Amino acid sequence: MARERKITAHFSDERRYFENELGREFDYTQTTGPYEYLLGALAGCFYLTLISFPHSGRWKKMDITVKGLKRDSVPTTLKHTELDISVEGAEDKDEVISLIKRAESECSVYATISEVSEIEVRTEFY
Repeated sequence: MARERKITAHFSDERRYFENELGREFDYTQTTGPYEYLLGALAGCFYLTLISFPHSGRWKKMDITVKGLKRDSVPTTLKHTELDISVEGAEDKDEVISLIKRAESECSVYATISEVSEIEVRTEFY
């Protein structure tokens, strides 16, 4: 069954923000605007997709840094997107790589962005 997601955005001279159905507020500022939220959504969706797959290995920590380069022409969609994944304390590196590859094919936000952007994924273990 399809899941509907909903936010409400509010714009006035004093403040620009959106809120979710729980009432949690997220500001649009000079440094956290729509594209930062889009890149954050990609990182969150990618990780949650990855951990939803059955896996036996563990890791201590995973950081996903996402960078996006926008086109100059209108519409200024992303032209190139990079996910740099840092994994600390992985018990089974091959399994983590397999999970990442599977997330590339099944993460819905990744699939959506890949329609307009080339996406490059790099993984580092430490």
